Amino acid sequence: MGNITRRVDLIRKNIRNDSIFFLLVLLAYLAGQALIGTYSPERGEWHYNAPADVDFLYYAGIINQMEHSFPPQNPAYGGVPLSQSFIQYYPTVLVAQLTGPYPAMRILNLLYLLLLAYLFRRYFIPGWGIGLAVIATGSVGFGLLNSLGVDLIARGFNHFPFFIALTVALFERQKMWLAYGCLFLLSWLHSYSALLVTIYFCVIVLMERFSRQSVIKLAFAMAGLTSAAILTLGVADKPFYFPFVEGFGLDLTHLWPHALAAAILIIPTGNSRIYIMAGVAFIFGLIFHYNPFFPVFILYFSAGWAAMVLYTRATRRPFTLVVVSLLFIGFFVGATGKYDPRDGGYIPIVDRVYEEAGKWLEENSPPEAVILTVPLDGVRTSRLMEKRALYLGFIPHVAHLGIDWRGRAEKLSQYFANPPVLMLEADYVIYGPAERQLFPTFSAGGKIAYMGEYVKIWKLKSETRN
Repeated sequence: MGNITRRVDLIRKNIRNDSIFFLLVLLAYLAGQALIGTYSPERGEWHYNAPADVDFLYYAGIINQMEHSFPPQNPAYGGVPLSQSFIQYYPTVLVAQLTGPYPAMRILNLLYLLLLAYLFRRYFIPGWGIGLAVIATGSVGFGLLNSLGVDLIARGFNHFPFFIALTVALFERQKMWLAYGCLFLLSWLHSYSALLVTIYFCVIVLMERFSRQSVIKLAFAMAGLTSAAILTLGVADKPFYFPFVEGFGLDLTHLWPHALAAAILIIPTGNSRIYIMAGVAFIFGLIFHYNPFFPVFILYFSAGWAAMVLYTRATRRPFTLVVVSLLFIGFFVGATGKYDPRDGGYIPIVDRVYEEAGKWLEENSPPEAVILTVPLDGVRTSRLMEKRALYLGFIPHVAHLGIDWRGRAEKLSQYFANPPVLMLEADYVIYGPAERQLFPTFSAGGKIAYMGEYVKIWKLKSETRN
């Protein structure tokens, strides 16, 4: 009778620990949605329907384009299909119909957190809240790259779907069709991260000596990777292998603090699958430095998996709780440091100058229209990309896809400097304060389609555009 009582008490204690960590994570995410990128110290204003930086403006542009075409055109390189994963944004697109893009992003951040918590609770009892804390709110508190949790709290609508699908793919044992479907879907949710997972399954196939189950899983992962690659094939100007040659070489600068934190949880597990997952991410991140944060994200997922495994062992529970608590404190330090508006970052972009012009474009131009305006610089920016694709937007958004943006930049400069130059790749030209500062004498000639207090819009002869 005494053993049964002790066992019940232990179960209750484990449930309590998981619940406590889950509530801490949930409170952190609720605070994050309320505070991150919403307050402008300069104006003393709160904004919940504004981008916190130019990346979120780009996401809003993608969401807008997805409403009109498949695949959507690149909002920062109009007229060209978007050559990065975008399937994960469709739930955000649906919610945005009711709330607008930026509130929808915040809502999905919370909903996806709850879904991942549900899946962990289904696959790991006890330990689900512990693992969730590592993945969603774990960080060393410093380093040149964000931990997974520091990114998820603001960009979960972008990253969570991949890790939700990965969780089902790895741990579902009853409905194998669901695991296989998620394996295929991984590459459509994030191709680069899915490549690391595919390498993981290659090693598993070898470890299990080509067992039927391992081969089937690898086949679904590779099928998803191949099909997702075909969708965007030919968009990049660089060869398809450019991510593996740019920044190639041994470099621990970005990786070491996160790898060290993950290793503290991973090594004691003695679990070969966790070792393989983390090892693939570490070696890949050590050698290939194009988008170096994704191997870091896989490391944190592996650490969360390890924490859940460790917590099932009574002798390892105190150690696990201490490490996870320290990572939660590191997350608080890292997240507040990154998102504090007093440091000049993650301040809502309020665009009152181009706002009316954007509304006019939304009401008077076709959804597939491309507009010509001065490229965004990431600091002083218009929000026109929310409404229509830009001929050339924020250049890093284009360059990281392997697109040679320099030709368009040269054409853009030539056109604004010499308006008679024929511009066949854009439908409308925008002339506001940013354009006026660089090209004070510009005039497209002919009838002005829109005249506002700060901005003029001319309609170009787009019927000749290919």
